[in-house]
Amino acid sequence: MKPIVSIIKGLNIEKSLQKAIEQLGGMESIISPGSKVLIKPNLTAALPPESGAACDPAIVKGLAQHALQAGASKVVIAEGIGTGVVFLKDVKGLKEISEIKGVEVVDLNDAPTEVVKVENPLVVEQFEVPRVVIESDVLINLAKLKVHPLAVFTLGMKNLMGALPGRSFRNPAEARKHGYLTPVMPGGGKEVFHDLVRDRGIPVMQEAFVDLNSVIRSHLCVIDGLFGMEGKGSPVHGKPVKMDLLVMGTDLVAVEAVGAAVMGFDPPSFSYLNRAVEKGLGQEVRLEGIEIRGEKISHAKRVFEPASAAALWPEGMYGMRNSECGLGNEGSRVRSQ
Repeated sequence: MKPIVSIIKGLNIEKSLQKAIEQLGGMESIISPGSKVLIKPNLTAALPPESGAACDPAIVKGLAQHALQAGASKVVIAEGIGTGVVFLKDVKGLKEISEIKGVEVVDLNDAPTEVVKVENPLVVEQFEVPRVVIESDVLINLAKLKVHPLAVFTLGMKNLMGALPGRSFRNPAEARKHGYLTPVMPGGGKEVFHDLVRDRGIPVMQEAFVDLNSVIRSHLCVIDGLFGMEGKGSPVHGKPVKMDLLVMGTDLVAVEAVGAAVMGFDPPSFSYLNRAVEKGLGQEVRLEGIEIRGEKISHAKRVFEPASAAALWPEGMYGMRNSECGLGNEGSRVRSQ
């Protein structure tokens, strides 16, 4: 049986959510009564939805309400922002959502953690994962439709980097001294991905996404494509692209493939997506093996302008020695080669 991915185009968020959920068989098919549900939105920066940088709080709220209606005992909205310039409390709209009975907002940068080992790891042997993530019964992965200077694009699999902890240093000079790519220094798990791309390249970092998603499993993946983001400043300061799309499915890889195709990429050409299928994170990366409901990909598709690492980090952070960046820590262990 083919995995189902719903593509809905429309201006009304509530109606689009309802239609997409119905096309997947209803939220009750995903959430059992009494379940603890965690929604992990991509809230890269405290910017408005029309910027294309962060998920629309209206989608977060709608998913929380649908989860509660399906019988969830509790819904946690959780994110660990890694930019170092904003905290979760700075994101407009979350305070109002937290006032809904049964809903809590948790900053994962400050949450207690446990070390979780990766079974048969490709790259990373273990991650430091917040307990609130581990203790959830259902994880709703709410991603954005964006290109990325290092990961090529950022959808559901990369979105779970924000489920790892680490309050960022706000001193760019200190970050540069330690050799980090970004102008801040994420800790407690996130930094392993930046170290990998610098020291071993993009494909290795992408395989680390497979390891991460092996220990933090998504039960429903939603891509907020109301506004996407393209261009050299993405994923925070790129050009917003009005798409009016929601992409949704229970098969993580299939949703990732459809989201990538909507932006003009060829999903099977990304080896980490094939490895994700091999690791049991999804059933299909080939578009012909996915049942698309709602809009056709050809109708939704728009070729996105790629991002630029040189534009995001003009000073350049490549070429630093491992000893200068502190690769590896108690929370994240990279396999020796």
